[in-house]
Amino acid sequence: FAETQRAAIRDAETDIPGGKAGHTVRPVEVAGCYAPGGRYPLPSSVIMTAVTARAAGVQSVVVASPKPLPVTLAAAHVSGADHFLRIGGAHAIA
Repeated sequence: FAETQRAAIRDAETDIPGGKAGHTVRPVEVAGCYAPGGRYPLPSSVIMTAVTARAAGVQSVVVASPKPLPVTLAAAHVSGADHFLRIGGAHAIA
């Protein structure tokens, strides 16, 4: 679905009084994805964010989780993450 959705998003430009207006759609170079690592792990967070980033054309996908269980590490691998950081909280996102 993410690839189909990405294909539907196009660059746009229109004439307006005094010039032009529009937008260009380009992926960022690096995307950070976070998976909570508390009592109830959410490997689905990894899949939903890393797969979407990859479909958008992001070059490098980094996943962070403070106490990843094997299922979270597996989700990162299956999703094509390039790096995994065992860190959590605000400093993981910064």
